[in-house]
Amino acid sequence: MSAAIEQYVPQVAPARVGARVWLLWGACVAAALAWLGLIVGAPLMRARGHEVVALFAYRVFAILCHQIPERSFYLDGQPVAVCARCFGIYAGFALGVVCYPLVRSLRRTDTPARLWLLLAALPTGVDFALGFTGLWANTHTSRALTGALLGAVAALYVVPGLVALGLFIGRRAQARAKILKTSFDKPFNKGGKMA
Repeated sequence: MSAAIEQYVPQVAPARVGARVWLLWGACVAAALAWLGLIVGAPLMRARGHEVVALFAYRVFAILCHQIPERSFYLDGQPVAVCARCFGIYAGFALGVVCYPLVRSLRRTDTPARLWLLLAALPTGVDFALGFTGLWANTHTSRALTGALLGAVAALYVVPGLVALGLFIGRRAQARAKILKTSFDKPFNKGGKMA
């Protein structure tokens, strides 16, 4: 039976899962920084002659970004693997994940109202629209900063979801282990039923 979104009751992780929550957050930080490292590492690898590694990174990000060189930051004379706006989104997200425990408890698995995400996307949308219509020439800086705001706020929605997913998987694994242990610990009687 499904319920309306207004009837959703936010969940808070119990205190005893503190270590697991910090481990999940650490995994989120590592993944976000690795993703950002791949973006920045692509031009550095290309500039140092490691074309295969660089090509892999550029191809991965080509699925997600237009990669127009004129709209990208450059490192070592090579464009980074994404445009300035996408770079801002990913860098802002990484910063948001790193700073998340300073803003909210990791034990909270509820998310802020969606209005905050929409408000964070508004400057990016305005920057894009004004540049697209020719009313204002946006810059690498405006693209990156508006993207960074969106990325940082997005972390407030992604981290609680990943923590909740990790806790759910952990609880499910514990329940399965308990069932298996209980099932094999008790002997069966002659009728094939548990004693």
